[in-house]
Amino acid sequence: MEDYPSWADKFETYVQALNYETWTAFEEEYIIPKNENGENYRLSQIADVYKDSFLKEKKMLNLFQQSIKAEIFQLLKHNGSCYSIWQALLNKDRGNPDMRKSKIALLKKEFDIFTQVKGESFAHFIERYCYLVNEMKRLKIDKPEYEYIDKLADALPDEWGTFIMIQQSNPIAYARLNLASFIEKLEAHDLELRKKQKMKSTAISQDVGLYYKGSNSSTFTPNPKVPTAFCAESIS
Repeated sequence: MEDYPSWADKFETYVQALNYETWTAFEEEYIIPKNENGENYRLSQIADVYKDSFLKEKKMLNLFQQSIKAEIFQLLKHNGSCYSIWQALLNKDRGNPDMRKSKIALLKKEFDIFTQVKGESFAHFIERYCYLVNEMKRLKIDKPEYEYIDKLADALPDEWGTFIMIQQSNPIAYARLNLASFIEKLEAHDLELRKKQKMKSTAISQDVGLYYKGSNSSTFTPNPKVPTAFCAESIS
């Protein structure tokens, strides 16, 4: 369920692209057609007037069965219709009011104390922050864009101080930044720091994976010996 928000967006896009009419099964709950005696029709008895909605329902149920893990299905309260399943997923994601309130309070606290963990890579640090911001926005924790930027700037290690001061020295340009563009600037500066580190140190090993994605990138040997007919080991 932690992946529900991104999964729901992808699932909705997929279904609407696959067959938009099928998605309309979520607009109202499917009612099983019954005959004059109040009994369910057999498949062979379903009239054309019912067949369209019947097929939409079955297609969506089939997609749900393929897309939702069985252990998650066990946690949902639904009556078997795709409409009720979709609503149950939404309610499960939201949680009860007390759980939601507690999670919002915890996320606000995490935001306030957010900083880079010792030994954490820059890439993981940025990724973790983006997850935190996305989760806050999903739970409607609204903050102005500059607060997200300022928090990220404050969470950076001390060696980033000069870079941040340069960015803030132009208040107009700094105020126009959004979080995405600010992260791009940080990523560019991180590459610059890594380049300078390599230039200063001769002992540091090559990072072949930075530019070469071949399957043998990890097997490169620096300064390989050129094979010749002369073998030094044969000389006593």
